[in-house]
Amino acid sequence: MNYIYDVLLNFQKEYYDFFEWNKNDNIYHIRKIPIFKTNQKKLNEIKNNIIKFNTNNLNLINNKTERFKNNSVIKQKYIFIIGTENECLALKLNKNGITSHKSSLLPSEQEDVINLLKQIKETDINYTIISKISTDNFKTRFEKENKIFIINELNKIYKQNNFQKLNYLCLECFNKEEKDIHTAYNKLKTEIQKTNKNFQKIYNIFKTINQK
Repeated sequence: MNYIYDVLLNFQKEYYDFFEWNKNDNIYHIRKIPIFKTNQKKLNEIKNNIIKFNTNNLNLINNKTERFKNNSVIKQKYIFIIGTENECLALKLNKNGITSHKSSLLPSEQEDVINLLKQIKETDINYTIISKISTDNFKTRFEKENKIFIINELNKIYKQNNFQKLNYLCLECFNKEEKDIHTAYNKLKTEIQKTNKNFQKIYNIFKTINQK
């Protein structure tokens, strides 16, 4: 088995390029991690879908990754890097072999992995596509995460039947009050999908409210 040493990984449920890493993310400092070479078609499938790897693949990587944590080194059960001679990504699997998290690599570290992959043969990797990942490639990570935050907050005050807050948001966004709580909620929910100036305005209001 081939390994790469001393890399940083940022596992998220959705794949993000390194430039979208946040300073508050839980970064893994990896001491040692197995790497596997595949072709571009398979890598694209793995990157854009939820994948289930077979038992043989799962057993092959079990506890092979080592991570620095709290001044010690701990083993990680199902983590590995897979790539081609052009790009690569890291995967974390659950106990059933299904991809749960993905990570990009820093450019210099990806280059180191690619240089190693150029020297080895492709690994026969067997997997099943469980489902396609639904993503909006035209939105940044900031926009996606803030959208989730806004929707959760909007749903919360709607369930609380807090017409005063919903009406205040409508007044701020549309310069118009609403007489019905359902109309106000639906109007705001539609506006959130647009990611316009009102999106940012609603986000700022909710952030301010939560900080009080």
